[in-house]
Amino acid sequence: MATYTYGGCIEQAYRVNWKIKDVLGTVDFDLGRPWLPADLSGSGGIFCLSPEEKRKLTHVEMGAYAHLVGFLETFIAPLMVDLALDSEEEDPHAFEALTNFASEEVKHMHLFREVSRRVDARLGFPLKLIEGQGEIARAVLSRNKGAVLLLTAAIEWFTQQHYVSSMNHADDLDPLTREIFRCHWMEEAQHARLDQLEGLRLFKDMTIMEREEAVEDLVWLLATVDGLLERQTLLDGLNLERYLGRTFTDQERSDILEGLLKAKRHCFIESGVSHPNFLELFLSVTTPSQRARVQGAVDLLLQKRPAPWTLPD
Repeated sequence: MATYTYGGCIEQAYRVNWKIKDVLGTVDFDLGRPWLPADLSGSGGIFCLSPEEKRKLTHVEMGAYAHLVGFLETFIAPLMVDLALDSEEEDPHAFEALTNFASEEVKHMHLFREVSRRVDARLGFPLKLIEGQGEIARAVLSRNKGAVLLLTAAIEWFTQQHYVSSMNHADDLDPLTREIFRCHWMEEAQHARLDQLEGLRLFKDMTIMEREEAVEDLVWLLATVDGLLERQTLLDGLNLERYLGRTFTDQERSDILEGLLKAKRHCFIESGVSHPNFLELFLSVTTPSQRARVQGAVDLLLQKRPAPWTLPD
C-alpha cells in the first residue's frame, strides 16, 4: 500500500497552490475546438450528430462537467472541517492538512462557478444546470462518515484519472480547459492522499455494525450521484437543442440521452470506484461480501436506461 503522510501532503499543497485569476487569466474558450475530451463528453459514442455538432456538444458538456464536479465538492469541504476538528489536539499536521483541504475545495467551487459563467457567456445563453447543492450536501453528510469519505476518495481519484488519461496530452483540446483541470489536478492529488489517510483512520476504530452501515450508505450515496447524473443528462439534451438551434427526432433524443448518460456514469461513478488507488483503500476496509454488494449495486446503476426526454421539475 502506498505510504502518505499529513506533513508531506501539506508541504506539497503549499508548493502547488494557485489563484483563480491566474488560472483563468484573460484567455477565453475557443469555439473552434472541443472543450472536453470525447470520452468525458460522450461525443464519441453518439452517431446521430455531425462532427460540428459533436464539437458543440463538448461545449455544452464542459459546462455540465465543471458544474457537476463543483456540485459534488459542496459536501467535501464541511466533511474535511469535521475531520480536522477530530484531529486538532492529537495531530497538528493532520489538522493543518485537512483545514487546507477544505479551503481548497471552497476555492474549487468558486473556480467552477466562474467557469460556468465563462461557458454561458461564450455560448450566448445560460445553460440549464441541476440545483440543490445545499440540500444534497446535507443529505450526504447525514450518512455514515466512512461512507462519505469513501465516496470522496472515489471522486478525488477520478479527477486525477480524467486529467492524466484524457486531457494532459490532448493537443486538440481547448487550452483553457487543459489549464483549468491541470491546476485542479495538482491540488486534488493531495486531497486523494488525505482521503486514504483519513479512511484508514476512521475505519480502524469502527465496529462491525458501523462498517456494515458504511457499506449500505455507500450504495445509497452512489445511487444519489446517479440520480444527479440522470437529471443533468436531461438538461444537457435541452441545452444542446438550444445551442444547435434544432429539435431532435425521438430516435435522436434516445441516442443522445443514452450516450450522455453512459459517459457521465463512466466519469462520475465507474472511473472512481474502479481506480486502483481507490480500490487499495476499499479493499483494506471492507470484506469480500461487502465489496460484492457494492459492485452489484454499481453494475445495476450502469445498466439502467435513461429516463424519457422530458423537462425535469
